Amino acid sequence: MLPDDQLLDDLYLGNMVANHDLRGHHLDNDLVASISLLLDKARVPNLLWGNYLLTVYGVHTIVDVSVDFVVPDALVDVSFSALSKAGFHSCTESSECPYANPLRSPPPSAHLHIDSETAVSLYRKSDVLWAFPDFEIAPQPNISDIMAASDIRLPTAILGRGRGRFSPCHSFVRIPSAPRYCEALILLLCRDYDTAYETYWMAILTYMLEFVDGVDLLNEDGLGEAYRRFYLALKHGDSRMYLLLDGLRSDLKRRQLLPSNKLYQA
Repeated sequence: MLPDDQLLDDLYLGNMVANHDLRGHHLDNDLVASISLLLDKARVPNLLWGNYLLTVYGVHTIVDVSVDFVVPDALVDVSFSALSKAGFHSCTESSECPYANPLRSPPPSAHLHIDSETAVSLYRKSDVLWAFPDFEIAPQPNISDIMAASDIRLPTAILGRGRGRFSPCHSFVRIPSAPRYCEALILLLCRDYDTAYETYWMAILTYMLEFVDGVDLLNEDGLGEAYRRFYLALKHGDSRMYLLLDGLRSDLKRRQLLPSNKLYQA
C-alpha cells in the first residue's frame, strides 16, 4: 500500500470511530467497511460472512441486524480486542443473547455489540471455511477464491435484491467468490448432516441458486467437480439430490476431509 493510501485509510478509520456513536449507528456498508479496516489494522485477515454477505451477492434477507467475519483461528482474541478498543461492547446477556444461542443459527466463536440489537460476530476459519485456502491481508493476484466487495461483477443495490456491491473506496473489504462460497455451504451441509443446522445451510444455498445463479458471479461450471453434481441436482429439483449429497459426504469422510460437527450439535 502506498503511503498516501495508508494515510487515507487512517483518516477514514479515525473519522468512522470518532464521528459515530457505535452503539447507535445503523448497520450499513460504511460501518461494515470500518470494522473490516479495524481488523486489517490489527493484522487480522478477514472475510465477510453471514447474512450481510448474502446481501452483497444480491440476496434479499429479512434479518439484517448483524455482520459476521471469518478470521484465522489463532486471531479471534486479537480481533475481539481490536473491536473492543474501538468502542464495540462485550455481550452481557450470556446465553440469553440471540447471537450466542445455538438454537438460532450456528453460533460464532465470539461476538460484540453495537447496540442491544446489532452485533459483530467472529467465526473461526476452521469452523466454516476449513477447506478454504489461507488468506492474507494483502490482496493476492490471480486468486479466484476471494474478491473485493466492490468488484463490479457484483450487483448494485436493487430494491428487494440486497445491498449489492460496496463503493470503490471500500475495496479493502473482501468476500469469498460465489463459487467458493457455495462449495463451503455444501461442505457445511455434509458436516452438519442430520442436525438443526442442515436446514439452515440448505436455505442459504437455495437463496444463492434463486438470486445469484446464472449471472457472471455464479454458474455450475465455476464449482469443483465434486460439488457440481449435487449443485445441479438441487438447481433442477432432481429427486436424487440427497443421494448425491450422501455420496459426497461419505467420500469426504472416507478421505478424512470432513471435520466433526460436535461443536454445532443442537
